[in-house]
Amino acid sequence: MLLVVDMNILFSPTYALEELNKYSDELILKSKISIGIFELHKKVLSGLVKFTPSSEYKDFRNKAELVSPDQDDVQYFALALKLKCPIWSNDKRLKEQSDVKVLSTSELIELLGS
Repeated sequence: MLLVVDMNILFSPTYALEELNKYSDELILKSKISIGIFELHKKVLSGLVKFTPSSEYKDFRNKAELVSPDQDDVQYFALALKLKCPIWSNDKRLKEQSDVKVLSTSELIELLGS
């Protein structure tokens, strides 16, 4: 499943992995998974995340500025519009529009579990 991930910290794989490590206890607790499963997911995630230069979706920025309820998230909306895929975010404000589907973590888990 193709998703645009709303993670303001996800500017580089190294920094993102550092943040995952920093908050691993909280993430494990909230997701109710074991440390082993967390480490496995972290490894898989590091191989699955693709970082897309803004130049590749700049043509969608104007529409994204109109669609995004939060101007800090315009880049996510621009990429989602280009890729025609949902955004994975727990920011409820992002659902205040109907142009781009926004999935919360619980919705994503439910969707992937079905």
